[in-house]
Amino acid sequence: MPYTQVNNLDFADIKTALKEYMRAETEFTDYDFEGSVISQLIDVLAYNTYYTAFNANMVVNELFLDSSTLRDNVVALAKQLGYAPKSITSPKAEVDLQLFFPNNSPSNVIIKRGGGFVTNYDGSLYQYVVKEDYKQPVVNGTATFEDLPIYEGTLITTKTLVDTSLKNQRFIIENNGADTSTLTVKVFENANSTAETIFSKAENILEVGADDTVYFISEIEDERYEIFFGDGVLGKKLGNQNIVEISYVATNGPVTNGANNFIFNGSVVDGDGNSLGVPFSVSDLTTSSAASGGATIESVSKIKYNAPKYFGSQNRAVTSNDYSAIVRKIYPAISDIIVFGGEDQEPPAYGKVFISVKPSEAAALSTFTKNQLKTELKKYTVASIRPEFVDPSILYVELNTSVYFDGTKTQLLSTDIASKVSTAVQNYLTTSGTEKFNGKFRYSKFVGVIDGSERAINSNDTTVTMRKDFIAQINASTYYEICYKNAFLKDCDDPVVSSTGMTVFEHPTYTSYLEDRSGKLVLYRLDSITGDKIVLNDSVGDVNYDTGEIKIYDFTILKGSFTDNRIELRVKPANKDIEVKREMYLSVDVSNSKFVAYKE
Repeated sequence: MPYTQVNNLDFADIKTALKEYMRAETEFTDYDFEGSVISQLIDVLAYNTYYTAFNANMVVNELFLDSSTLRDNVVALAKQLGYAPKSITSPKAEVDLQLFFPNNSPSNVIIKRGGGFVTNYDGSLYQYVVKEDYKQPVVNGTATFEDLPIYEGTLITTKTLVDTSLKNQRFIIENNGADTSTLTVKVFENANSTAETIFSKAENILEVGADDTVYFISEIEDERYEIFFGDGVLGKKLGNQNIVEISYVATNGPVTNGANNFIFNGSVVDGDGNSLGVPFSVSDLTTSSAASGGATIESVSKIKYNAPKYFGSQNRAVTSNDYSAIVRKIYPAISDIIVFGGEDQEPPAYGKVFISVKPSEAAALSTFTKNQLKTELKKYTVASIRPEFVDPSILYVELNTSVYFDGTKTQLLSTDIASKVSTAVQNYLTTSGTEKFNGKFRYSKFVGVIDGSERAINSNDTTVTMRKDFIAQINASTYYEICYKNAFLKDCDDPVVSSTGMTVFEHPTYTSYLEDRSGKLVLYRLDSITGDKIVLNDSVGDVNYDTGEIKIYDFTILKGSFTDNRIELRVKPANKDIEVKREMYLSVDVSNSKFVAYKE
């Protein structure tokens, strides 16, 4: 009887199949396989078959982008689609400062590259550097630098001698913390030459000629990078004894996103390159754009997601998916993105495409980043289409949960139970896809997650609150329109809308609050003794319960409760299931949610 069973991958099944095959032979018809030495030989054969089958399965899996798991293989497969995974990215900030020279001021000053600034963020010191020399004239003893770009990390520079006698000379960036977007490549004729040629990164080989000074970069093993130069057909070929200088910022990634307080500690020289020390002072050092854009190296899962979409865009932005894929490639620190045409706007804005980006570590993109993305997108867009970036409108969902658990089934304290519930909700959010554009909050799902977080939990009572934040226009009479796009609860007894405190122009001595009463938005304060609500203005705006919209008319705010003058407006929803559309982004705010456990 021939052996034809080839689909068994389990060791026990393989061993059983081998025994059945041998029993089919006349020599082994009545043989006791379990009690003989041949049982050991069958085990060896089964193990060998099992390992071979497992190895073959894993090897075949690594040949396809969808099933591969090793980063080096995923990167190699993405290259075949023309996709270059993003490296770790340094946070970038912009600062304004003045250097003041009281005596004998030079005509020009230069802030040298590689030095710059220090910030204390979350209790740790981080260095921010300028990656190029910046020169400014000294006028009336003061040199003014505006919108100076600085990057978190250390500027690293390496020089390599080109030796054409070597058949396989490679230019490898060994530091896996290198931010390749900060890469600068210069080529000198020889070791004694001061004249440099700057090589730029080639984005499209169709635009590269034989004499173009370009380089190519590719990720290689162990999250390192290799730089390639032209061969005289695609790009200029390097000559023997050339010196290749490679500079880049080695960064810690996203850890300092949000940093906005910097101290200058850079190196300053005059126009002739002479070092300048005291007496000069740094004044008016302000942050024009807080640090943002830092991101970790593109993960395997993101490469698998982005590579096919970028390949489908074919280096042109036509469909919404094209824009999404290209923006993700240009700016990797994205939590989510949505793209829609101007024809869907009210009123329609033909000839425009609107892009809303939720960054990973911020509520919205900075103005500088938006302008930078617009410039980059021009390389891909159809001539008549103008991209416009729209800030995401974040709708926060807060939970107020009372958990009831059986004390005989666990030794955990109430605080431990509450902590486990909070962790379970956070873990669910990372995998459920709730927090995104067009996101949906499913009440029953979250209630189930809470009940399932600890076996001792009997039940929970969870209420849901919607929150939107707006930044007050200080000392300006302003019209505010806050849209939730979800209906509000209609409650005849208690207010549905509530706000954090603020100081308003008409009543500067009080901390005032907002709430709704019969469709009107009311301004009130609290009596310092009794705590009673004292109405200051019974109609500062309107509340539309059906459409989920709040309007505030001619309202002058002097100060908010937070340092950024943010006002928080909380609303009770009519439905416990909440969903958002278009540029509205759904976020479940676990940090502002309340979880309390009670022992039964």
